[in-house]
Amino acid sequence: MIRLMGLFYLVVSLLSFTGAMHGRESSGHEAVKGIMIHGKSHIGRIDDDFGCATLDWWRPQKCDYGTFSWGHAFLLNLDLNNKILLNAVKAFSPLKIRLGGTLQDKVIYGSEESPKPCTPFVNRSSEIFGFTEGCLPMHTWDEQNSFFQKAGAKVIFGLNAFAGRTIQSGSAVGPWNFSNAESFIRYTKKELQHCWLGIWQ
Repeated sequence: MIRLMGLFYLVVSLLSFTGAMHGRESSGHEAVKGIMIHGKSHIGRIDDDFGCATLDWWRPQKCDYGTFSWGHAFLLNLDLNNKILLNAVKAFSPLKIRLGGTLQDKVIYGSEESPKPCTPFVNRSSEIFGFTEGCLPMHTWDEQNSFFQKAGAKVIFGLNAFAGRTIQSGSAVGPWNFSNAESFIRYTKKELQHCWLGIWQ
């Protein structure tokens, strides 16, 4: 269905472009808004599983322009036993699911080697992005991986780039402390025992 819709939009776009050319014959080179189009060759290809969705870390308290638009669409709030959700992800297969967003930089992974207690994100206006650091418990991570495997989704995961860095004037300063991310990757590799898109190949 998605590919049919994509084909529909492609056909409409091509018809619109053809109409704009007023029936002129094409040599394969056309100028559109100052850009030269060479219609006889391509410059790249996309994967068959190009479709992508995002699951974000934002808590329900995240407010944009007076609206709490994220609701309960929170990465740690998913009902992974919901058959409708599972079937929806399966229906888009093959699908890449990005786990990330702005707060990924403030995530602590609750592996055995984690230097901090595994506590949730807390809404705090004094913090950058308006939230404290928050933890991804490993039992939740295991449940998510089980769900994504059942759904046949490929996962792209954003790591915690602020770890060990200080925030000065809204920018992260200093070297990244990758030890927590490294322990998270080791844990994931041990649990899954197979290659995983976005963390290792």
